[in-house]
Amino acid sequence: MDDDELLASWRSGQSAAGQALVRHHYAAVFRFFYGKAPLPVCEDLAQKTFETVCRRPEGYRGEGSFRAYLLGVARYLLLGWRRRERPVEAIEESALPAEQTSPSGALVERETLRLVATALRGLEIDDQILIELKDWEGLSQAELASLFAWPQPTVARRLQRARARLRAAVEALAADGATTALRELDSCLESIRADIAARFGRAMRA
Repeated sequence: MDDDELLASWRSGQSAAGQALVRHHYAAVFRFFYGKAPLPVCEDLAQKTFETVCRRPEGYRGEGSFRAYLLGVARYLLLGWRRRERPVEAIEESALPAEQTSPSGALVERETLRLVATALRGLEIDDQILIELKDWEGLSQAELASLFAWPQPTVARRLQRARARLRAAVEALAADGATTALRELDSCLESIRADIAARFGRAMRA
């Protein structure tokens, strides 16, 4: 069953359908919090996201995908946590590629990913979220507009500016390696996403 069918079954009292929704989306919710909070907090906030949705399954009204709605709840909880706690200044270690072809090539790739990951975490929180939800989770501009409560043209402008700020941040961190890092930015973001799954696969399973 797709998400809408699972949600309908869940609302009708079938708890197994709700559990299936959690299994389907837990990785995306964990990934959303990763790097923005300490790892134990990521796990706690991911659980709270589903608890919030479980208390009010009728809260989703079909505007955009259920995935986008769920990530909107996650954003709300993250911003609340950041208001209460000291935000994470930097990730402890950058994401690394899952596969390494050679020692020299691996070293260059490791450094490139370190630069991009560090630059990403240095952005304003909504810039981080915009880039990650678009590039990692595949949300449409219409879904992002609903999630942020912005007009769709504003989403397009903000996303363009967020990408420009990310590129500028990478360039500022790596004078000599900036050209390579900038040219491979999209590939780096995908490698970071893949490495989160490789390193934290167990934590990302409900």
